[in-house]
Amino acid sequence: MLCHLEMSYCNDFFDLALIQWYDFKVQTTQDKLYKYGCPWLVLLESFDFVLIDSISHIVHIVPRFDKEGEYFVNSYIF
Repeated sequence: MLCHLEMSYCNDFFDLALIQWYDFKVQTTQDKLYKYGCPWLVLLESFDFVLIDSISHIVHIVPRFDKEGEYFVNSYIF
C-alpha cells in the first residue's frame, strides 16, 4: 500500500509504503533457513510505514502452495 503524507507545520511531503514483515520460518539452524535454494519465510503481524526512497530493492514473495502460512522469496527472477 502506498500513501502520500503532507506535514502542514513544515510544508514537507513524504511518499510512504506500508510494509508487512516476514521472518525465517526456522530459527534454529543455519541449514534450514533456505528450502529449494530460496529463503523459507512466515508472515508476521508486524507493520511499518517506510519512506519509498529508502527501499533499496523489491522482492517477489511466493506462497508455498501446499502449506498454510509459508512463503518463499523468488530469487530467480531478479
